[in-house]
Amino acid sequence: MPAAVPLGADVSLLVRIAVSPASAGSATILMKTFEIGPHGAKVTVIVQAPRGLSPTEPLEQVLAVPVDEDSEPARFGFRAECPGLFTIRVTAFVGGTFLGELTAELSVEAGGLLAEGPSRIAAIAPILPEPGEVTLQVRFDGEQYTFQLLSESYLFEPVLARALTARPSEGIERTVAMLRTMANESSGYTPRNTRAWLERMGIGLWNDMVPDLIKDQFWQLRSSIGAFTIACGQDAIPWELLYPLSSANDTDAGFLVEQFPVLRRAYGQRRSRRVSVTPSLYVVPARPPANARQEVDALRHRIAAESHEICDLEPLLELVEAGDVGLLHFACHNTFSAEAGGSSIAIGGGPFIPGLLNRAVTTRSLAQRSPLVFINACRSAGAIPEYTKLMGWAEQFMAAGAGAFIGTLWAVRSDSALTFAEAFYDALLTGQTLGQAVRTARLTTAANVADPTWLAYTVYGDPAAAAEYQ
Repeated sequence: MPAAVPLGADVSLLVRIAVSPASAGSATILMKTFEIGPHGAKVTVIVQAPRGLSPTEPLEQVLAVPVDEDSEPARFGFRAECPGLFTIRVTAFVGGTFLGELTAELSVEAGGLLAEGPSRIAAIAPILPEPGEVTLQVRFDGEQYTFQLLSESYLFEPVLARALTARPSEGIERTVAMLRTMANESSGYTPRNTRAWLERMGIGLWNDMVPDLIKDQFWQLRSSIGAFTIACGQDAIPWELLYPLSSANDTDAGFLVEQFPVLRRAYGQRRSRRVSVTPSLYVVPARPPANARQEVDALRHRIAAESHEICDLEPLLELVEAGDVGLLHFACHNTFSAEAGGSSIAIGGGPFIPGLLNRAVTTRSLAQRSPLVFINACRSAGAIPEYTKLMGWAEQFMAAGAGAFIGTLWAVRSDSALTFAEAFYDALLTGQTLGQAVRTARLTTAANVADPTWLAYTVYGDPAAAAEYQ
């Protein structure tokens, strides 16, 4: 694709699957090698372009990848209708399984000149389709949401959300405010009515946020779904609250996260089928939450391997930037402060904030080990951040090369946080996949119907990933 074009120009983006990076160009973004079956592969390529670049060709095409040679290129066409700097994102899927992505920038200027751009290369992960995996792509362009369901059985077209669902922030804020009071045991609801409230809010989110066509597609696929991935940017929707229900369908299997393993994928996140749990690093501040010491002791007993515990910022940054961590588990408080740059974990030597991961992101220091990062942030009533602020942690750690990230979307109770962590590690370390272990931990913690903690956890990673000892 060109790097720069004049306003009003037609732009061509050519995409292909190549045998080797050398055959495609010199500028590279490398991850892993792509393995192809004996009969080749069908790879779906989806292009996302911002407003101002008007598509003149379909933004979704299927490439036939031969066994041992390059595919034919697919052309995606645009007209540059507005000046500015635009980022175009290209993602690749086999069925509902995400393979890889890359981005390219295009500068549009009135009276500007055409400038050729370098080839961009992203090595597709060595992964065949995961049977039953479905991906819901959610895109928000600042004005409207777009949804698309991808599966091995069906490849559905993108669907625009209704105008009334384009700005759901006010309703989300009200929901999160009530979840805070439930976490603090001050909502006034009985345990049974707490569950009833959660269900009704989840049904409302499903009804109001998800377009009817996507609902129909979900019910068409539901019996064959084995894992559900939500690919989304830094949006404000607590997708873990979704509760699918339909008058035309007799199935009421509960929240989406009760039915299957549900994980998220952030843009720029690579796919890893392994998550390292050794060596283990535990971050415990000088003033930890209740049960933090019990939590770390319990995890050390379960992961009988080399481990360290720190409470200061300097050694934490050194270890992360050197990539010398497997499991990175935080037993801490997470607060939000605009002055501190967003989310903040108070530890010795100064607050740990997402921006301090910028060096690790640039060098992808965590990519070699693919560690599991778990911020089990138990928060008090006076120190509860907006749940969206935790997204900074997820995006930064995953961009730095973490194999998986687990955090909470709202306040959680200390005892429930301990229950979730113990159940999760027990399941993961005894052979369950990342997705299965998360679902096991949710269902275990859900036994306390008065507490919404089991819905608060959000997880980024490959549902089929397994724990690895290094």
